[in-house]
Amino acid sequence: MHQAKQSEQLPAKLVRSFKIVEILHQQQYQRLVVETTLLPDNPAQRIYVLWQVAESQPQLGEIWQGELLLRPLSSRLNQQGFDRQQWALAKGISLQARVKSAVKIAEDFSWRERRLKRAWQQTQELSEQGLLLALAFGERAWLNPDTWQMYQQTNTAHLIAISGLHIGIAMGIGFLVGRLLQFVLPTRYINGIFPFIVGFMVALLYAQLAGFSIPTLRAIIALAVLLFFRWRRGYCVPWQLFLRTVAILLIVDPLMLLSASFWLSVGAVACLILWYQLFPLWIFEWRGKAFTDLASQYLWGIIHLQFGLFCLFTPIQLAIFHGFSLYSFWANLMAVPFYSLLLVPLVLFATFTEGLFASWYWANELVLLINQGIAYWQGGWLFLSQKIILFLTALCALWLASCVYWVYQYPRRLAKPNFPWQPKRCFPLGLSSERALSPITRTYVYIACVSLVVYCGGQWLKELITKPHWRLETLDVGQGQATLLVKNNKAILYDSGASWQGGDMASLEILPYLFRQGIQLEKLIVSHDDNDHAGGVPTLLKAFPSLKLIQSSTFFYQTQDVDPCYRGKTWHWQGLTLQALSPPQIVARANNKDSCVLLIDDGRYSVLLTGDADITAEREFIEQITAPIDILQVGHHGSQTSTSELLLGRTKPQVALISSGRWNPWRLPNKQVIERLIRHKIQVFNTAQDGQISVFFYTDRFEIKTARDKFSPWYRIIIGEPSK
Repeated sequence: MHQAKQSEQLPAKLVRSFKIVEILHQQQYQRLVVETTLLPDNPAQRIYVLWQVAESQPQLGEIWQGELLLRPLSSRLNQQGFDRQQWALAKGISLQARVKSAVKIAEDFSWRERRLKRAWQQTQELSEQGLLLALAFGERAWLNPDTWQMYQQTNTAHLIAISGLHIGIAMGIGFLVGRLLQFVLPTRYINGIFPFIVGFMVALLYAQLAGFSIPTLRAIIALAVLLFFRWRRGYCVPWQLFLRTVAILLIVDPLMLLSASFWLSVGAVACLILWYQLFPLWIFEWRGKAFTDLASQYLWGIIHLQFGLFCLFTPIQLAIFHGFSLYSFWANLMAVPFYSLLLVPLVLFATFTEGLFASWYWANELVLLINQGIAYWQGGWLFLSQKIILFLTALCALWLASCVYWVYQYPRRLAKPNFPWQPKRCFPLGLSSERALSPITRTYVYIACVSLVVYCGGQWLKELITKPHWRLETLDVGQGQATLLVKNNKAILYDSGASWQGGDMASLEILPYLFRQGIQLEKLIVSHDDNDHAGGVPTLLKAFPSLKLIQSSTFFYQTQDVDPCYRGKTWHWQGLTLQALSPPQIVARANNKDSCVLLIDDGRYSVLLTGDADITAEREFIEQITAPIDILQVGHHGSQTSTSELLLGRTKPQVALISSGRWNPWRLPNKQVIERLIRHKIQVFNTAQDGQISVFFYTDRFEIKTARDKFSPWYRIIIGEPSK
């Protein structure tokens, strides 16, 4: 935090040498994490770097010297969206920069980086090189985006990210190696601790291969704590051990609290402890007999574990990812054994032996086989709205409480009927008669489940009570425009943000927000054809094939369902009236002056959306505005070519909304425009500072909420405030 605050006092440009420590994305535009010393007598800082490389791509361990355009940590911010400030701080990043020019001055390859370079060369011809390198070194820069999306949509992405599962596998491999070594060692070396030492060393070596990333470091610390208590022969119940481990992790790095992976890992372990405490495998029987042989214990153990995670871990996944895979249980049930028993050991063998016995080739073939199985379960991913997430969370809590009651308090046993009218043949899976759970534990479970249900119900009820008549959402899409009119879970989108090679704001911000909120997009209005307003149109038309397009030009956007926007045109939608004030006529390609200007009215409140209309256009459409308005979307992102004194004097808005990008090269919004708005006593909101801006219209008032406000987490308030 001290480094982040100091960065605000640095000059905008600095020439420094820096070492590449992590590659996040390697295409034409590089996204890297580098280490450099910016101020004398200060420790090295980790910086998030954007770099357009024309020639050779930078590699891990290389040292470059170049001109850095420095910026404090800031990011786009939409409600429940990805928070890059939080992500950066969790990774120890205190600054962001853009490389203007640089030259390589040295190479400082560590043992890990030399191994990575060698493995990269050996796997260069393999189709799944990216996944193999991700498994071996935790580097996902070369991972195929389609493969990563497939794993994400089946809730199996945890198999690729090196974390507790992989460190545990390495520990198990080392433990077995230690046991085998004891067969050839002298008797004095045969003891119970030796295999654990070997296992920990193998796990430590794997963590070093992964660059001691935050998840691997977390797993290694947790493993060390477990081994320490075993070595000291101190007894702790699982919950005590869990809480002590979490406490030590937070003492080592308090910023772990900002990492989503921390909550996923801690949540998964807590769910497993609870699951095995409530429903251990030994309470289940098959045709009246316990699972005694090794094969049945392993098979049912895997099913039992995956089912427990599926039932208890689902609310945590819903809260973090705002979505759910219908087939995640089956995908994990198939993939986890392959990864645990075959793929991870094979990849480690190939890494340490440099591909001995064509091990990289066989690992690639195994990946192809596993991917075929996972691909079978792809397509079941559902984005869920907040209401559905609350409902499913409450349902999971009720299910857990019901299962505890049925297993430990309900007098009837599965597969052993007590009533003569029940059929003799029942499902062969039954429960042991020796099962028991303390009353205090049952009480705690019931209280927790009821509390969770009450919380979910309260949130749902609060949303119903405070539901506005309609709302206006100005999404934070950087230097662009995307404004939503929302009523009854239906929406009209005014502009779609920018696009660039390989992506657009519609994919990054607009569509995820619509899916999270459960909003059906019905109309898309393109104010004009500049990229920062129309860049996301193709993506939105693909996502919503029945979408009606409204535009002020004849430019073709791959749809025939087009309605023109010109002066005098009126639309009635969900009780709102949308009146087009400009342009006077349709053009072949709409520029700023041809923007589709809309006056939106609900009978009490009115909103003026001006696109990028300039002062000349304002003079033409201003005569059609006969009464003061409430909300003004400031034209052209706050440029002095728009928002004239005449417009402000005629419309007399109470609130002005500006959509602009932080650190944009045009330095928008213009200071003179801001002063003009303040002079007219207009309250100003800017997405560059406030994030998403939401205006809620009720029958007797309207309220404004922003994604970044005085009640935001500390890192949003302290970091990213402009000082230059």
